[in-house]
Amino acid sequence: MEKASSRLRVLVLLVAVMFVALSARLWFLQVLAAPELTRQARDNKLRFEYTDPLRGKIYDASGDPIVENQGSIEVRVNREELGDDAEAVVLRLAELLDVPVAKLRERLQDTRYLPNQAIPVAEFTELKPPKPGTIPLGERIDYYISEHQREFPGVSVEQVSVRAYPYQRLAAHTLGFVGLIQAGDLEELGDKSDYGQNDVIGRAGLEEVYEPYLRGEKGVQKFIVNADGEILRTLNAIEPTPGADLHLTLEIDDQRAAERALAEGMQRARMQEDSKGRPIHANAGVVVVLDARTGGVRAMASLPSFNPAWYVKGLTQPQSDYLKNPTLAPTLNRAIQPYIPGSTYKPFTGLAAVKEGFASLSGSYHCSSDYVHPGDTSGARFSNWAESDTYMTLAEALRLSCDTVFYGFGSRFYEHYVENQLAPDGQLLQRDLREWGFDEPTGLDLPGEAGGLVPDAVWAETVRNADGDLVFPYGWVPGGDILTMIGATYPTATPLQLAQAYAAIANGGLLCRPHLFDEIDAPNGDVVKDVQDRCDRQLPYTQAQLQYVRDALLKVVDTGTANCAFEGFPLSQVPVMGKTGTAERPPWQDTSWFAAMVGPVEAPEYVVVTMVEQGGFGGQVAAPITRDVIERIEGLTEETSPHVGCAVVEADG
Repeated sequence: MEKASSRLRVLVLLVAVMFVALSARLWFLQVLAAPELTRQARDNKLRFEYTDPLRGKIYDASGDPIVENQGSIEVRVNREELGDDAEAVVLRLAELLDVPVAKLRERLQDTRYLPNQAIPVAEFTELKPPKPGTIPLGERIDYYISEHQREFPGVSVEQVSVRAYPYQRLAAHTLGFVGLIQAGDLEELGDKSDYGQNDVIGRAGLEEVYEPYLRGEKGVQKFIVNADGEILRTLNAIEPTPGADLHLTLEIDDQRAAERALAEGMQRARMQEDSKGRPIHANAGVVVVLDARTGGVRAMASLPSFNPAWYVKGLTQPQSDYLKNPTLAPTLNRAIQPYIPGSTYKPFTGLAAVKEGFASLSGSYHCSSDYVHPGDTSGARFSNWAESDTYMTLAEALRLSCDTVFYGFGSRFYEHYVENQLAPDGQLLQRDLREWGFDEPTGLDLPGEAGGLVPDAVWAETVRNADGDLVFPYGWVPGGDILTMIGATYPTATPLQLAQAYAAIANGGLLCRPHLFDEIDAPNGDVVKDVQDRCDRQLPYTQAQLQYVRDALLKVVDTGTANCAFEGFPLSQVPVMGKTGTAERPPWQDTSWFAAMVGPVEAPEYVVVTMVEQGGFGGQVAAPITRDVIERIEGLTEETSPHVGCAVVEADG
């Protein structure tokens, strides 16, 4: 009995000791070791490694890739991870990259990036296959940094995909470019965005507009890692989804024709003189080729231009200086910027006069050397570009670009405005011009499109000169309508707006909203988005009225103000209807214009609009360029070089 009692006491004591030990251990874990265990638990966490998707390609209308992807090696530096010996790391890296130390420091001090954002300091894209037996420079640098990582804390080398441009500068303003995302972009996108600090994003042109489609979706691999970064377990992986491909209405051959003809024509122009005997500057220009039946943009050339491939490797100082030059403005797409349109406006103001009963297709009108508004005693006289004293039809007025015939129509529009008690909604001319798409952006799928201006009484109440004085202190006056009739002084339109309006004359009165995109295809081939009917506005003009204008514009090219530029052109083989325009723009030289419709007179197929800043007369510079574009597009093999220095030209006041 005593032995049993002794064993029981030993057992109770043992249990008590174990209980005390267990309690002590629990107390230690819960109190003394809690911070350390919490830290370890926190450090054993999920890690995500993202894989960038391939960006969607961009194709022209024939299926030819005009923007592709190419592998590249990028060296990045995280400033916060350089350590205490940052200066030595920078020196070693500069020597390895063969970059001046000052240049490398400048890149690392770029304020566009967040403090913890890895900054790209060098990129190696092999544009050509390396020679047999050699290792590309980018790979050699990658190997070296990997083997000497302790000497390069905060420096990483990433395999990335970059944009490749097989045609270099061609269609640069249309295509745009991509660039590394910046702090401002991340703030604008917000926390819900899945963009990371070293992602690229569309910065201009179609790359910017269609960024959500082209970008694709990142892949992600999940890991559980410990405090030392060791992978404890691999979780599920999601593969990246490539971006969708963008198919355009752009014809790369037409684009090449437009850009070459424009560049060569501007060069020819600089060897000529304007009406005052000064060398023509021809400092910038535009050519737009628009499908008259669909509104699809076949070509859009704007000079000066740039090479989007510059942004792939990072801009050199000369490239940066060139792009930032405010005089050249090479990144500005002038095709969607407003200019005074000159006589290219006359087909639309003339049709407005017919529509409102102020002119007729059979009427005869006085073409004089100057014009005075009926009842005006102020002494204001509006001059014609040439001496004249004859009567002519509206078609003849278009063929010879007689200003004074249109001045008379402008007076009638103003008188109607007065008869309607100066009510802005009684301004018929302005209403009719807006129906053609003037005064508002066309809706082209590019950023930065301007709307131009159709001047009216409301505008006149607000517009001021450089001194801050009202341009129209007495409100809208006859001169406003008179000058608008010939596209002078006040109205502005973009080259694309004019192309849209001429396309409506060509196709029977349908206003087609211009577009570049035709179809977006997912990686599996499914159509994500395609172009909808964009010719959905019928203009209030009869087919007879539109045919009348087409016939008149055919004579402009054959025997009118553009006949010199088209001398020897096979008009019977390729009919061309067009209108010259010369817009005064003091103190600069005149803006040179030509708008053409090409194809059968009953149904022209496409429109070409050319504009040259400080280019002089429309028939002297813009018309020969347009001829050159048409010859290249049509594949005319005869030697029918554009005639330059033509004498039959018009200068709109």
